[in-house]
Amino acid sequence: MTRRGALLAASAAVFVVVALLAVFALELSDTQAKSKQDVTSRVHERGVLAAALIDSLFQAASQQVPRDARKYGGRTVSNARMDANRRQNNYVVLLDSSGRVLAQSRGFTAQARANLADAAALKLVRSGRPFGLGNVRPYGKAGVINFAVALPTRHGQRILLTGFDPSVLSSFIGGELSKVPGVEGARNYLIDGHGTVIASTNPAIASGAVLDIPAELRLRPNASGSEKGQYYDQIGLSNATWRVVLAAPEGPLFAGVSGVRRWVPWAIFVAFALVALAALMLGRRVLQAADEVRDANAQLELVNGELADMNATLRQRAAELVRSNEELDQFASIVSHDLQEPLRKVRTFTQQLTVIESERLSEKGRDYLERANAAAERMQNLIEDLLRYSRLATHPRPFTTVDLSVVTREVLEDLETEVESSGATVRVGDLPAISGDALQLRQLIQNLLSNALKFRREGVPPEVAIDAKVAGATAAITVRDNGIGFDPQYSRRIFRVFERLHGRGTYPGTGIGLALCSKIVERHGGAILAEGEPGAGSTFTVTLPIDQREELIASGLHDDDGARSAREEKERVHVHV
Repeated sequence: MTRRGALLAASAAVFVVVALLAVFALELSDTQAKSKQDVTSRVHERGVLAAALIDSLFQAASQQVPRDARKYGGRTVSNARMDANRRQNNYVVLLDSSGRVLAQSRGFTAQARANLADAAALKLVRSGRPFGLGNVRPYGKAGVINFAVALPTRHGQRILLTGFDPSVLSSFIGGELSKVPGVEGARNYLIDGHGTVIASTNPAIASGAVLDIPAELRLRPNASGSEKGQYYDQIGLSNATWRVVLAAPEGPLFAGVSGVRRWVPWAIFVAFALVALAALMLGRRVLQAADEVRDANAQLELVNGELADMNATLRQRAAELVRSNEELDQFASIVSHDLQEPLRKVRTFTQQLTVIESERLSEKGRDYLERANAAAERMQNLIEDLLRYSRLATHPRPFTTVDLSVVTREVLEDLETEVESSGATVRVGDLPAISGDALQLRQLIQNLLSNALKFRREGVPPEVAIDAKVAGATAAITVRDNGIGFDPQYSRRIFRVFERLHGRGTYPGTGIGLALCSKIVERHGGAILAEGEPGAGSTFTVTLPIDQREELIASGLHDDDGARSAREEKERVHVHV
């Protein structure tokens, strides 16, 4: 090759290398931008799924529209009917299409009436939405959320407005938000149109607080952005003024494209550029000696091999990340079972220590072991009760005819030891046969009778009576006792999960029993009420439909598995209207 040909070849090589470096730099920059975009897209997808899930939970209420339209579709509707359907809500109001109040329940105060002037729930329904959820409005101490549903009647469209306490949703939806995958330090919130927190996974920001998000995001319900090292993504619910807000620290969230990792590819790029420059210098030496060219080619092959190894390592790590994400998705479904295994071991070891090392243990050491064993046992009971509570909606059984007399007799056989040890007298009246889930109805009766035996007065033998009255298509089952009773102001609070009116050392239990009863009764389309007086006993009244075949067909309990799973998710939250 002539010198001129060599120069032309070197110039062409320089041009090609510069072009390759430019393409490589653009591709690298574009890859990092796409990686960051992929992260934000995944965060947004999780937010959209969370918003869709929360929105779907309230779709179950719209299934009651035909029934409610018949119930509230007469020419006149009495306040007494509204009171009868108020249940655990603050109030229930029936409006005409212009917003005029047709009937109202107790609890509909002047403050609640004033809230109607700018009720967002009403505006959503009037705009054609199937239902509407409004902002947290002033009402008493905790505030109120309005839930509106349009009812087509022969007297024109009416709107059924239910006002309920925000705390009814905070714990449940907070649990749903905690299932949204995220990086360490991520926090998820459900806020209304004014930024008031309805549910939160952040212990420092409880329900009722106002979430501080970037100012430019407050006016845009579906915007995302960063401020002070935090990345925010918010998704508006289709039938509410509410928004799901996902917040995460930018460092862990964009770990793959920030910090040291961001500059590693550029360091490789610089190394590649230096190698390319070295290759050009070696190319110029081609004119001097063929041996030097062979040496330069050998070095380039070595560098190319190292780059190939790096690419293989990067692909392997990407595959590991995909597998890790799949394992995280499975975590939520198995964690409750895996939590019990170490608890069983803790109890086994503490019991073995108590037996084997009893002679060497001091009184204090034995006390510590007994406390550790008792704490592990309480944790196991709590996990089992939580599983039982969650499976009420996720593992329903078809309804059959259940004889409550037989169920009560079997329950008393199981409680025979408690009855004898407490000296209790249990009177069982005539109980009807109703349609329902046999296992859940047995659990309902057992929890009510067990509570009557457990919460007894010192030195007074328990007297428990279970009876029923049938009126039309419903049966009212009552369980009365002469136990310690309770203050009437707690008659609704005792049905909440983990709610206890006494210390753990006074009476055993996890605080989930009555919450299970309430959940079972709701699933059977009934209602449960509690009456009590301190030192004078308690009375629990359960009202259930006797025959629910038509409701079962309408609710689709015999649908295919996919439809049933979707419906079960919706039944996790039920607003009484």
